[in-house]
Amino acid sequence: ERAVGALSAMIAAAKQDGITDMRDLSTWRSYEVQEKNFNRKVQSYKSQGYSQAEAERLANTIIKRPGYSEHHTGLAVDLNDVSDNFEETAAYRWLSEHAAEYGFVQRYEKDKVEITGIDNESWHYRYVGKKHAGEMKRLDMCLEEYVLYLKKKGIK
Repeated sequence: ERAVGALSAMIAAAKQDGITDMRDLSTWRSYEVQEKNFNRKVQSYKSQGYSQAEAERLANTIIKRPGYSEHHTGLAVDLNDVSDNFEETAAYRWLSEHAAEYGFVQRYEKDKVEITGIDNESWHYRYVGKKHAGEMKRLDMCLEEYVLYLKKKGIK
């Protein structure tokens, strides 16, 4: 519920700043939808000659297996164009500057692939709340790094 309100406020603020093309493309997903998306990506890799196991491994770096997607939580959103071209847009530049103000972080960044295990997704944002989003931005940490940071500080 908080994520939806924050997302609406963020999109409205972007619009006020002249970013008129920002929209949520995909928010909550059912297990079944995630399964279809994952299987479609697996089949795409298999059609390129990969084995079933390798196709599943590669697909999992782009689309999480059903039951493991952040979209199941209702805290994740894919914005606008689900492609690397999104990084070249005014909407992406606006999000890079303002998303944390609304409690969102870019979940999978190109310089954090080794940590997250997921390829760069400039369009995928996760609601973590304003306090945590601001700290993650200030510390330049992805969620995995931030959770470890909090644990080391004794914060649960």
